[in-house]
Amino acid sequence: MNNIKIYTATKGEKENCVLYKSLNSYYYDEEVNGFKIHYEENNTKSLQKCYNSFLEDGRRNNIDIALFIHDDVHINTRDLYNLASNSAEKFTVFGLAGASTCKIGKPALWHLMSDKQSQLGCVAHGTNDNYTYTSFGPVNKRALLIDGVFMGINIKNLPTNIKFDESYPSRWHYYDLDFSLECNRNKVKIGVVDIPIIHCSPGLTNPDSEFYKGQEYFIKKWKT
Repeated sequence: MNNIKIYTATKGEKENCVLYKSLNSYYYDEEVNGFKIHYEENNTKSLQKCYNSFLEDGRRNNIDIALFIHDDVHINTRDLYNLASNSAEKFTVFGLAGASTCKIGKPALWHLMSDKQSQLGCVAHGTNDNYTYTSFGPVNKRALLIDGVFMGINIKNLPTNIKFDESYPSRWHYYDLDFSLECNRNKVKIGVVDIPIIHCSPGLTNPDSEFYKGQEYFIKKWKT
């Protein structure tokens, strides 16, 4: 039986975030059905720092599979345990949307840096009682990039030298794309799988100066 832990960072109290309400309705806020859950509440740290600390926690506590999930995600399945376990057998790192190609450039967003034919995955958007599906492409396929809304990691198979880059000037952006490319550079198997969620957010609608600083850092680092 896999030891799975869900991690999320939220700017407020856990009771106010969508993920908490979703998980509480299925698994309760305790260790149930093979899950542990950690909420980084009132968080002001970058996601890069949070996720590195989560990786350290996972290794220290013999977690088999870590799930890094945004706090505005509603888990839309009662079978998350089996879906995550099966995904971790196929891929060391897995997400729900991404692409198998990438041409680094502006705007540095995965769905704009990839060919339409190479895009993968399916994610619902809206609320838990009113949502629509966005289908990017096939699932259960190898990927080069995955979106950070949901990231699963088979910690036992992830080399210890692979971490999130804490030098990014953008605290909430590019952690996912950078980590994906770092995994690819180290020949870590990445894929897009089918786990039903609802992303209760419109996504990036108003990029700020921090986003653009992160974009410049990302392009300078990876464009060759």
